[in-house]
Amino acid sequence: RDLPFSPGSKHTLEVTYTDDKDGGQTATHDFDAAIYFEDFEGLALGPNVDEGLEFDKAWTREGPDGWDIDDTGIPGVGDPDQDGVTEWAGWSFADKDWWIATAGDQSRSEFNLGQGTVMVADPDEWDDTAHADSAENDWYKTFATTPVISLEGIAEGSAFLQFASSWRPEFDDNYHQTGNIEMSIDGGDFVEILRWESDSASPFYHDHSQNETVLLDLNNPAGASDVVFKFG
Repeated sequence: RDLPFSPGSKHTLEVTYTDDKDGGQTATHDFDAAIYFEDFEGLALGPNVDEGLEFDKAWTREGPDGWDIDDTGIPGVGDPDQDGVTEWAGWSFADKDWWIATAGDQSRSEFNLGQGTVMVADPDEWDDTAHADSAENDWYKTFATTPVISLEGIAEGSAFLQFASSWRPEFDDNYHQTGNIEMSIDGGDFVEILRWESDSASPFYHDHSQNETVLLDLNNPAGASDVVFKFG
């Protein structure tokens, strides 16, 4: 979305106030504008398909310009009778309040950092209606890839990725839920920079975290021109 200042530009926030004891005071904070920002509020949402709660502006699978949603790893994808709950057959963008209500909440409402339209992968809700056999189709896999994001002028080792997250693990005889993020610099191979698993015995185990701000240092090399992220 359009920002009030150019990506990566430097700014100073100044606040002037009066203190009862010390009189007039000024506080300043220097910051760099985000290189790239997305809150999904510019997306056109459409009506529900399989979910029971009717709403004209519920969800879409069409992401912002430049985003690619790969749902080919969803069992039964392409067949409306065998793709599970269609709204969740791969990464989707949904009105958060509608998602909470139609899914019966189940602690989804604890995601207070998410507002308006949020990006959702919800295999638990997807599983609530008929779909092709998961084991025979290599389980539920979906990926959301960002557009190319410029790193021009960004100092070595100074870039980071920050996002609001709501995660609930699921692990049993069948379901081994895993989430990851991969990064590609200058068109190179994707490298994993975050991995969450639902097995409490795993070194990558991530416990219930329904309202979390995640911050990842990217260690961007000197001279890097651009970066792409893939959310799995």
